[in-house]
Amino acid sequence: MATTSVRLPHAARFVTWFPDFLRKELAPYPGRSTIVARTVISATLSAILIVTFRIPGGAIGALCAFILSREDLLSTAKSALTFVAAFAIGGLFIPVGARLFASIPVTHFVWEAVSIFIAFFLLRTLTNFALATGLTLVSTNILSLWYLPGPAARNVELTLWQVAAALIGALVTFGVEIVFHAISSRDEIVEGVDVRLKQIQDLMQTYGANQPLPAETARLLAQYAVVGMGALRRHIARMTDETIPRMRMSTLVSLTGRATDFAAALSSTVSSCGPAERQRAARLAEHIADIRNCLLTKNEPAPWEPDKDRSAATPLLSELENMISLIPSVFASETSFDPRLQILENTETSNRIFVRDAFSNPEHLRYVLAGTLAAMICYVLYVSLAWPGLSTSVTTCVLTALTNIGASRQKQVLRLAGALLGGFVFGLGSQIFVLPNIDSITGFTVLFATVTAIAAWISASSARLSYAGLQMALTFYLVNLSEFTIQTSLSIARDRALGVLLGTTMMWLVFERFYTKPAADQMVAIFIRNIRLMADLTTNSDFNADEGTIVRIRRQRDQIYRNFGDVNAQADAVPFETGSLRAGDMAARDRIRRWQTSLRTFYLLQAPLIQFRVFGDANQNSRPFSQIESVFRQECALSFQRIADDLDAQLNKKPRHEIPSNNLQTLLENLQADKQSAFSEREVALLRMSRTIASLVDRMQGEVATESLYETT
Repeated sequence: MATTSVRLPHAARFVTWFPDFLRKELAPYPGRSTIVARTVISATLSAILIVTFRIPGGAIGALCAFILSREDLLSTAKSALTFVAAFAIGGLFIPVGARLFASIPVTHFVWEAVSIFIAFFLLRTLTNFALATGLTLVSTNILSLWYLPGPAARNVELTLWQVAAALIGALVTFGVEIVFHAISSRDEIVEGVDVRLKQIQDLMQTYGANQPLPAETARLLAQYAVVGMGALRRHIARMTDETIPRMRMSTLVSLTGRATDFAAALSSTVSSCGPAERQRAARLAEHIADIRNCLLTKNEPAPWEPDKDRSAATPLLSELENMISLIPSVFASETSFDPRLQILENTETSNRIFVRDAFSNPEHLRYVLAGTLAAMICYVLYVSLAWPGLSTSVTTCVLTALTNIGASRQKQVLRLAGALLGGFVFGLGSQIFVLPNIDSITGFTVLFATVTAIAAWISASSARLSYAGLQMALTFYLVNLSEFTIQTSLSIARDRALGVLLGTTMMWLVFERFYTKPAADQMVAIFIRNIRLMADLTTNSDFNADEGTIVRIRRQRDQIYRNFGDVNAQADAVPFETGSLRAGDMAARDRIRRWQTSLRTFYLLQAPLIQFRVFGDANQNSRPFSQIESVFRQECALSFQRIADDLDAQLNKKPRHEIPSNNLQTLLENLQADKQSAFSEREVALLRMSRTIASLVDRMQGEVATESLYETT
């Protein structure tokens, strides 16, 4: 098996990577057509009702098909009801504020600024995504209705129609989901993991049988490696299950994602392998088949360990074996949690409205001020120019803020591309060439469904591309779903499309000034911060913890879990960067993603050990076990601190910190050899789990010590 490096291959230049990225992002995958069909049907039915009953401002109603959650029927119902409630609350708040402040230019300006500030603050800090989205969209949409207010009765009427449009879109989307759920109820997370494991299993079976590699298997592996696991992570983030099941599924998705990366690299670099590697591949295929079967039947996969005697010339296969071998530990009975551990994982109350650090984290304030500044620049421009058609720019600022702002300039180019496609190509294009030849709602429906299908297909891509589909749909809807007659003048469509471009451009410029760090630097910095949190959590979770300690542990684990998502978001943005540093940043991205998978597994496996310490009675544990556990915990934390110091030095271009050899597996074996006392069954299980943790930390420490973070050779 001719390969000598575990660094995953990637195009060094953006111009060579981007076309291949688009091709793989837009290629079909299992379940994509179903997602698109659900979106198209929901949006088209909403549009038919809006046009039939001549509801002004109906763009938001059709856009519900793209915005509302679809993880399961219950989450869709909650999302729809919350979205409508948010519009109703906003529909009451805005007219009251307008009655008090909108009649005088100075107070009108202050009212706009305060309202937009509150909208961005809620978008950033509310725990309920549907509520935050609904409130911000309704506030920015209705604010434009009160621009230089005319007859109050007319403005109130238009405000109520906005609420009606949202209600129609939410109810239609929920109804469509009920039908699809009745026809086919499936677990999208398990299915997404299963289809990826199947391709890896097919690859291993091909190697094991010494057969030519099927082109379809190589294509799908390459596509899944490019698309990544962002869509599945979004599903996990909105799961209605408890925190611990989400933690398990998140670790499973991360391990599967990295296994897919290594399998894709193998398929692109290795066409055949020797007898020893064929046997390893065949055994690995059998283990993957067992894991897939257990996932589908909700059973526990059998644990196994890769052969220790493995060729040094097959690092990619070895890494793939390591990733797959960790999957059974995610569901192993010995990692089961005491119910009291829920105290460490759940928030203080399930009814929390704002995120825990809503009023203390300066990052929230910086984000809100940046968004407010961008929206107010748009407001000042269209008011000073007496150009009300550009009012769509403020709504665009809010929709742009729904995604990862400021991570890369190239992501903003995708937003501009979506606005150009939706507004000028499809929006103005249909106004010029198509709509003049249509005289019935049937023709309009065909046009609307076609453009929505294109936007939905793009929106079903990974997080790195999906926003372009949402932006395209928004711009097209604003142009063609606000009036119910054929426009004889193109100025209205032009103004709305230009408003979308203005909002996108302002968000680009402002956030480029507020968030100046490249995505790669942000990725590494957050990862380092997470490692230090891991070290602190490992050393400071003592026996018989008091209530204050439990709260602190809970907050640390919550912050670590959120940091995992932030690292993934920044890693997704790194490929879009350009310049001479891109190759090094891509190499750092490969390594950080690999090490984050180990860190996620450590995070999961460490939970029972924390439970043992926090809720256990030190007097009831055998003294030898307590001594082993204490020494191992301190050495594990020390390893993490050394890793963090070395990565921090590389990030800041300082001399690297030497990482001394610290073999935790050997340490555990020596400690156990010195203790001849018998351990309890629970202690034996925890020691077995500690050995798995030791192997993770040892491998990660060895890779950090021997590999330069930004090395490309």
